[in-house]
Order: sequence, then C-alpha cells, then structure tokens
Amino acid sequence: MKETQFTATLTPVIEVATARSLAHPFIVGLSDGTLPLATFRYYLRQDHQYLEMFGRLHEVLAAQLNTALAQILTSLGEGEDLARQRLHAELKLSAVELAATKPAPTNYAYQTHMAYQNQAHGKAALAAGLLPCYWLYNEVGRRLAQKHSPNPLYQEFFDSYASDDFSSSTNQMRAIVDELAAPLDEAAHEQMRQAFVKSCYYEEQFWQMAYEQQRWR
Repeated sequence: MKETQFTATLTPVIEVATARSLAHPFIVGLSDGTLPLATFRYYLRQDHQYLEMFGRLHEVLAAQLNTALAQILTSLGEGEDLARQRLHAELKLSAVELAATKPAPTNYAYQTHMAYQNQAHGKAALAAGLLPCYWLYNEVGRRLAQKHSPNPLYQEFFDSYASDDFSSSTNQMRAIVDELAAPLDEAAHEQMRQAFVKSCYYEEQFWQMAYEQQRWR
C-alpha cells in the first residue's frame, strides 16, 4: 500500500485558506475590478519586500539540501518574478520606491515567523513554511483566472498564478517538502504542519494588511 505523501495531509488546511481568501474583499475587489489601484499598488510594494526575504530564505534552504533538490529550488518562481516586474512597470513602481518600502506589521510578522522556523526547527519546517506562498496563490489563481476581471492588471495577476509554470513550481515545492518529510518522525511532522498552518494564517492576513493599507501605530 502506497504511503500518503506528507503534503497530501495538508490539503484540508489549504482548502480552508483558499475559501477564506476567495471571500476576502481584497481578492473579491481584484476579481470584480473594484479594488482601488492605490490599494493594489500598496500590496505590490509590501509583496516586493516579502519576496525579497522569501528569496533569501530559498537560498538558506538550498544550502541545506542535496544538489538535485537545491537546483530545483533555486529555479522556482522565475515566472513570478517576470510577472511582478511587468506589474511594477505598468504601475510605475520604481526600484527606488520599492527599496524604500518598509514591511508593515503583518509583513514583518510573517517574515519573522519563517526565519524562526529555520532557526528553531531546521530545513524541513522552513520548507513547509515556504510552501503556502506557492500553493495558496496557485489555488486562488486557478479558480479566478477564468472569471476575467474587468481590470486587465488584476487579470494578469490571477493569470500569472494559474499558469503552467507556476503550477509546476508549486508541485516541485510540494515534492521538496515531501522528500524532506519522508524520513522524519511524527514530532517533526507536527513541527512542519504547524509551520504550514501559521504561514497560511499569515497569507490570509496579508490580504487584510493590503486592504486596509496597514501602518505601524
């Protein structure tokens, strides 16, 4: 009997996070075209800061993996980078403005959470913590790409996450998490599960952060 892959056990978690995301006013506004461009611009600025840290954590993780897995990991998300660059250009978001953006409270907390996973629990928990950024966006993108937002910028956003390239990256990241989980015991699996659940929480909170254009108080 084939053993269930670890990430398959996380499917109920991602399904709940996807349902909540699809109902969030930020995503609804993207889908129906009513989200103010200023709100989307804020999101892109904060997301750029997040993705900078996300990339550095990929490098940290790759250094702990065997050569084959490291090579897969370092190539993930290249299509996402290109899509973001196009959106930045269309909204006239300069490199200077992006670099000057400081992480809002939720963004800061999310980044801190993932860095903690590596420091406290190691590479498997870090990989599990990174996975929702792929899996949740892929699920949201696939469900909304066919709805055709009236705003072409927002449609491009959804299309980039529904693409074959990003779906492939999601599946490859799941495979990395499954391979890291395979030799571990249930206690380590629980650490991975908690890292994944907390990242899903912060992914949902990221929508709210952008929707209210959160500031430090």
